[in-house]
Amino acid sequence: MQTRPQIHTRLMTLVCLPLVAIATPATAASLLIVNPSFETDTPGTSGATAVLGATGWTITTAGTTGSGGAGDWFTTTTGLTDSTIDPDTAAAGDNWLSSNRLAGGSTSSSDPARIVQLIDISGDSTTIDLGTATVSLDFMFADNDPADNGTVNITFYSDVAGTTLIGSSISTGTLARTAFDGTDPAPWEARNLSGDVPALARSLQIEIVNDRSSGSAGNTHYDAFSGAIVPEPSAALLGSLGMLALLRRRR
Repeated sequence: MQTRPQIHTRLMTLVCLPLVAIATPATAASLLIVNPSFETDTPGTSGATAVLGATGWTITTAGTTGSGGAGDWFTTTTGLTDSTIDPDTAAAGDNWLSSNRLAGGSTSSSDPARIVQLIDISGDSTTIDLGTATVSLDFMFADNDPADNGTVNITFYSDVAGTTLIGSSISTGTLARTAFDGTDPAPWEARNLSGDVPALARSLQIEIVNDRSSGSAGNTHYDAFSGAIVPEPSAALLGSLGMLALLRRRR
């Protein structure tokens, strides 16, 4: 005849074994972002030799091209030729993405300035098509100019080519500045954008935007992007966790 503690131990085992089996597959899948920290390109020492845009990213706004192929859109920079209030160093590595027209050797920044990257998420279709997955995007941000508003958006598509929209886009809205106006240099702070991934989504587009209300230079800066498709815990897992908690209380 089993004693009460023995019965409790057997029940705990019966609950915990399926719990391990259920929990194991629920792992986040990293987003395959190309050039996430803008280290692929080698910027020069002035706006005239700056790298326009960034490898893996596509500028989608009209603008002007300055000397040396640089321009007034987003530019890969090491901080050489910039506003005094801009960051002095990258948040990670050597380079970052700047919306400052000085980094691109131009006389005025495009308004708004937009740059995007399309990412294939079809490899996570099994998780996505359950309809409960979320996306989490982390990045570093710097801005201390009240005339410049930075925003990051994510749009979903039902095809890998990114031609057919699906579901609702998600957005950070205007990102809070990282310091008071004129702080030198602008400090870096971590930011995150998270939201639901629509079932049947097969690609997503990250869009970085600088929108300036006055002045001629955009002073928003971005670095160190990373992200993941995150599965929602299953109902069975949540039920097992609840049972485990109940058994612990009764013990």
